[in-house]
Amino acid sequence: MTDENKNEFTKRDFLTSMGLISGTAAMMTTLAGWNMAMASTMMAPPKLSTEGKGKKILILGAGLSGMVCAMELREKGYEVQIIEAKPTAGGRCMSARKGTVIEDVGGDRQVCDFENNQYLNVGPWRIPPTHHSTLYYCRKLGVALEPFINKSFEAYYYQSEGEGPLTGVPIRQREVDADRMGYVQELLAKCITGGTLEEKITTEDQEALLEYLRSTGLIDRKELDYHANVTRGWDRMPTVGTDMGKLADPFKLTELLKMKLGSREADSEHTPALFQPVGGMDQIARAMERAIPKKIFNFNCEIAEISQTDSDVTVSVVDTKSGKMKTFKGDYAISCLPFPLLNKIKTDFRQDVIDGLSAPASAPVVKLGLQFSERFWETQEDIYGGITVNDIDESGNISYPSSEMFSNKTGVLLTSYAHRGGAIKLGNRSSAERIERGLEIGELIHPGRFRKYFNGKGISMAWHKQKYQLAGWVQWSRRNIETKMPALMKGEKRVLFSGNGMAPNHQGWMFAAIESAWNSISDLDKRVAKD
Repeated sequence: MTDENKNEFTKRDFLTSMGLISGTAAMMTTLAGWNMAMASTMMAPPKLSTEGKGKKILILGAGLSGMVCAMELREKGYEVQIIEAKPTAGGRCMSARKGTVIEDVGGDRQVCDFENNQYLNVGPWRIPPTHHSTLYYCRKLGVALEPFINKSFEAYYYQSEGEGPLTGVPIRQREVDADRMGYVQELLAKCITGGTLEEKITTEDQEALLEYLRSTGLIDRKELDYHANVTRGWDRMPTVGTDMGKLADPFKLTELLKMKLGSREADSEHTPALFQPVGGMDQIARAMERAIPKKIFNFNCEIAEISQTDSDVTVSVVDTKSGKMKTFKGDYAISCLPFPLLNKIKTDFRQDVIDGLSAPASAPVVKLGLQFSERFWETQEDIYGGITVNDIDESGNISYPSSEMFSNKTGVLLTSYAHRGGAIKLGNRSSAERIERGLEIGELIHPGRFRKYFNGKGISMAWHKQKYQLAGWVQWSRRNIETKMPALMKGEKRVLFSGNGMAPNHQGWMFAAIESAWNSISDLDKRVAKD
């Protein structure tokens, strides 16, 4: 930067300031105004230019990516066969409900027994409005959606480790969020009146910013001090007549600075209001499966080997019911298998492809859901949807249901969404021990209620312990994306690669699987055109 423009307040400076003042969510709102937010850019499947008649495509895996490939290729006349090791389609797009069987590698077997047709989304659970490709298929296939309340100011922050009076007690998000914003506004306002920002923004803009800060209701208009306010809430609500109530006093700034929680969900994919399918996330997978003829699916076929020639590809499988071997032949194959699983299959892939498939790290992920006889979070704690954020590695989140509010039915809470070391620890427990751990954690945040209302029914999913998944997703480093991913994008002689692992910046999201499928069928279309 030259001396001539060293005091210019750039777009980057502004965004940085927005992030510091108002958090990532405000910064992302600004980005959206400049059309720079992280929205999915693909609105619909690619237009395929060639007719597929006479070409046979083997699709490995019946998850979302595989079924999207099948649906779109069939529309162009390709002959398609889906090969799937499990007896069901959907991959990670799965909801556990009464009768669902989950069996870990090692033999721990669970059968879900939730009452009232309730469920737990053990895989994906949220759809942001910017994930256009996911919404495209919901519209096309008639999957009904409903709001998913991602942020509730009545939910809690719970910090188990650290110092200060805010550690070890559940704190309403409303209180912490308002206090943080208020103190930052106070400091910023006093920086303006103290002349600190004179070299950053014009006098006119300083006056406008100061007026904005005064107008929020968080700081005193004259003294500019942060004070008790209606945004933060009340110790005692006003009633009727002359009862004015009592506003709640803020926490001290020094106490707030010791709390590290509070910003995990604040990005463009975790906005306060998202979507979910009515009746469970598996409704998307079921709708896709219904759109594909049954004869296309080959279930219970565990892939043993993939081999290619210059003109075709052969996939050898073991029938998991009979133990017999059989083969499928095609002109091309699209592998939609999780990379940790594909790495275990015998192939004749190039070394750079093998290196690419093994480059990302497998991510351990565990979800745990418990059912309660009473929706105490609604009736006794005023929490309707949203997520309590905590720093306990075997939990991380407690998510409250956005459906069936105000009902007299039971309710299912997602009590753990564990990653990394926490997922390994929780996953190493038996299913019964996971439930007990969930109750222990829940009692810290909802004391006297978790155990009281637990109806004895729970289900957990350790994705890294599922035989045909072996991870929740894979995690790429920036270096490996640059050096290893190109080989996978190029593909093999007769095998292309699809699935969530091919979208390293969107790990775990359904739209990543869908759009990787769109990319694969577009690539296939170009190859067929050259044949």
